[in-house]
Amino acid sequence: MRSVTAWLVEWLWLLPHLTALVILALLSFRLLSNLQFQRMARARSSQPAMRMPRVSVLVPARDEAASIAACVTSLLDQRYIDLELIVLDDGSTDGTGDILDTLAMRDSRLTVLHTSAALPPGWNGKSYACHRLSLLATGEWLLFTDADTIHAPESVMGGVRQALALDVALLSAFPRQRTQTWSERILVSFLIDFIPLLTINFTALWRGRRTRIAANGQYLLAHAATYRSLGGHAGIHHALVDDFALASQFSAHGHGIALVDGGAMLTCRMYHNVHEVWNGFSKNLLGALSASPFDWKTLGIAPLFAWIYACLFVLPFVHLAASGQRTLAAVEICWLLLLRGMVVWRLRRPADELLTTPLAAWSVMALGITALYRRARNERIEWKGRDYVG
Repeated sequence: MRSVTAWLVEWLWLLPHLTALVILALLSFRLLSNLQFQRMARARSSQPAMRMPRVSVLVPARDEAASIAACVTSLLDQRYIDLELIVLDDGSTDGTGDILDTLAMRDSRLTVLHTSAALPPGWNGKSYACHRLSLLATGEWLLFTDADTIHAPESVMGGVRQALALDVALLSAFPRQRTQTWSERILVSFLIDFIPLLTINFTALWRGRRTRIAANGQYLLAHAATYRSLGGHAGIHHALVDDFALASQFSAHGHGIALVDGGAMLTCRMYHNVHEVWNGFSKNLLGALSASPFDWKTLGIAPLFAWIYACLFVLPFVHLAASGQRTLAAVEICWLLLLRGMVVWRLRRPADELLTTPLAAWSVMALGITALYRRARNERIEWKGRDYVG
């Protein structure tokens, strides 16, 4: 019995290390595969297309006075011939509408809509704005992009070329994230760049295999006829995370979707302070939890996910600080930082983001626990003057 007990204790001590090493190996393979897919997508789109279709660029804007002029100007400067730009001022109270009207007077290619009407019952604010915009669009392709983005002159051209080259009906791109405050620098790139490259199978997503569906609403290029045949944003009007929901609609009906690197196409500054960072990501986590009800299957996966997350981002640091056996912990931490370093180098992120990896991971844990608590209590999150419930 003593020998069996000693054997069990030894294996229990090794279990978190074995888990971490296996997961790190799998994540390394996923990261290399995703980087290879991004290179392939760029290579396929390097040749000019035979015909460039008409594109409607659609921008929902609510209280975006600080960024809307730069966004609209960058879209009017596109090197794309057949393009229309429509922006919806969604009940802004900070002067966004006035800025848009001034820009429209200077350039007839810009169409501005204003609305202050209450949302229809059950609608997400952004989904309703995108729905309103799509009703006026005349393009063969619809580019939904956020008002806090700034586009390079080849942004629309690059997206269309990649969508046609990859033969997909929905293409989403990850912008280069602009970060300034400490809360942005810790969390934004970790959640928007690092985690997706490690956890989403970009190749399987493109090939239509059953896999995690993901998209980025900062750049969504949709084939208009396909979008409308699926009901557009009206078909996902209740979803808190509209980009994931729209991608799921396309995938569920057999239409091709792809995620690509849009760092050379556009930049985005999502949030400006710790309050916006916390509430913005909390809203997205609440949306993810709402999309995955607490049934027996979810409850079975949740502990496994928590164990894996702890083995990767928590226990190695605990072992390094408190354990007498620090070698494996050091290997795990160095391996994790190597993966983050590859992403930082590939995306040309600030080098100091590498050192914030542990703090970012622990902050995500706090976000997740808070989102679970809020969902259990049906608490509301306010975002741009509207309440959201998980």
